[in-house]
Amino acid sequence: MIQSATKLPKIVLPRDTDYIGVYLTNRCFLTCAYCITNYNQQFINIKGFRELEPSEWIEALNRLELPPGIPLTFQGGEPFIYKGIWEILDNIRHKVDILTALPPAVTADKFKQLKSLDWNKRDAPYPTIRVSFHKDQNDYKQLIPRVKELQEFLKIGVFHIDHPAYPDTIHEIREYAKKHGVEFRTKVFLGEYQGKVYARYRYPDACGHKPIRGNVKCRNTVFPIGPNGMIYKCHSDLYAQRADQALGNITDPNLKLENKYRDCAYYGTCIPCDVKIKTNHLQMDGYTSVDIIFEED
Repeated sequence: MIQSATKLPKIVLPRDTDYIGVYLTNRCFLTCAYCITNYNQQFINIKGFRELEPSEWIEALNRLELPPGIPLTFQGGEPFIYKGIWEILDNIRHKVDILTALPPAVTADKFKQLKSLDWNKRDAPYPTIRVSFHKDQNDYKQLIPRVKELQEFLKIGVFHIDHPAYPDTIHEIREYAKKHGVEFRTKVFLGEYQGKVYARYRYPDACGHKPIRGNVKCRNTVFPIGPNGMIYKCHSDLYAQRADQALGNITDPNLKLENKYRDCAYYGTCIPCDVKIKTNHLQMDGYTSVDIIFEED
């Protein structure tokens, strides 16, 4: 793995950091109406971020000192439509997970042309490249054979939302993946269907699409980093591009990161992934990335 030099000072992330989400882009080749990036249906300019150049990402990400066992997670949007992802993978010094829908242009030859695949080699209880199948957006009978080919030299698997509306489809995908020897897993459906909520939320009233309290303090063990390098304290701030709530920019030489309680006036517009009860990076159940203190009105 390339150890790219950086002129930026090192940043040691807090040891209890569980996840670093690197949004290389918020652009995507799919058009899912249910995309989580527009969860509150008001972030009209979500795809209008300025995107860092590959050289900026490489220098900025390589300055990070990560806790043991924590990778960078490239996501978006679709990370593989970011113009410089292959250059970044060739020069990153960290382990990298990738959340992708696997655009057609992503082939085995693309990966084999990289100088190293060390970024993909880490011990984890799940595939580190997680390929999402999106119902009505792509064809699992085309997707799974492609993953099978990549599985020969990458830690990769297929994931799909465990939606209660189409259990038969999920069963079909599972059997098709099994037939091809591809790992298939389902993810919790973060929503309501026929009057029933299908996720466990530590803060059940947090995701109502509008602020309902203006005096909470929130502490997060996740750092979402936007396409322009801005680091946010939560995904709601990221998707809404609340620059005034950002912790700073990853390219800033004076940046310091710490997990501490911070004032928030947007409780009620939380994104489900921040407030749901889930598994952490070790697949231990019962984890919620945020801890919220409710002060008296």
